[in-house]
Amino acid sequence: MPSRSLRILIGEDESVTALGLEQDLRSLGHSVIGIAGDGATAVSMARTLSPDLVILDVRMPHLSGLDAAEQIHAERPVPIIIVTAYSDAETVARAAGAPVYHYLVKPVTAAQLSAAIAIAEARHQEWLEQRQESEDLRKRLDDRKVIERAKGILMDREGISESAAYKVLQRTSQSRNMTMADLSRSLLAAEDLMRSAPKTGRREPDESER
Repeated sequence: MPSRSLRILIGEDESVTALGLEQDLRSLGHSVIGIAGDGATAVSMARTLSPDLVILDVRMPHLSGLDAAEQIHAERPVPIIIVTAYSDAETVARAAGAPVYHYLVKPVTAAQLSAAIAIAEARHQEWLEQRQESEDLRKRLDDRKVIERAKGILMDREGISESAAYKVLQRTSQSRNMTMADLSRSLLAAEDLMRSAPKTGRREPDESER
């Protein structure tokens, strides 16, 4: 039995092969939530059914399995396994550049499917963690830039040093229960608003007021 039961979508235009995959997956403890007979339908079903994992053939009507994999992964990243009769260099090279986490050549056994699913899940989890690390790093860099800009505004406006401006931001963020980055963004927004506001000058009196 697998560590957890997965909801799996199959994209396969050969009905006999699709049914064989379904039987093997069910014997492994997984549930098959749908079988798509072409690539476009596989994309649509993945969108509406939100599977845990997708198995695709390469050559299917309307949209190839690799193109379907691109669309499915772009909309909602999930582990994707290619199960195909084609192992030529061109197809394998295309698969290597697609969001595919394992590649099996037909015919496949239940044991091969089980191993492929475990590997695909592990690789997908690693990809998710790397993406999260990249997003966290990007956010930290963005936050740092925003804080630096806010410090510059305070230094110019109040005539204080960089360290003093940092302390002002730090104390204010703590008193308002905000992060320094969020406080800095509010300060920058207020500064932009003040700069864009129309300037009003002293009105000259007309003849009747003189």
